[in-house]
Amino acid sequence: MLLAYFNYRHRLFHIPAMLATILFDLAMPIYLVNHRHWWHRLIDQEDIFSFGVWMHFGLLITMYALEAAQMYSGNKLWHGDPAARTVHHAQGRALLMVRALVIATGGGMAE
Repeated sequence: MLLAYFNYRHRLFHIPAMLATILFDLAMPIYLVNHRHWWHRLIDQEDIFSFGVWMHFGLLITMYALEAAQMYSGNKLWHGDPAARTVHHAQGRALLMVRALVIATGGGMAE
């Protein structure tokens, strides 16, 4: 994602790399539900009541909302709206920060 963020002028690289990152972000919860013992951890061990789980969940929702906004402003930018450039760039910076926090909180919760 960082390479695509800094190579925004190369659209043939930027757009597929960002789409791949978004698809990875969407597929990760599916993988975790299918391959991890989430029921035991969250329900049986009552980890669902911890602040870290809810902070991670809130950051995930924020990340998905930012990714949707990024796709919307990117589509407007693709169709020639110059005003969307600053919005898209600001959302990209916010998405980088939120994604780093999602990775950090997810890493903190990993066993």
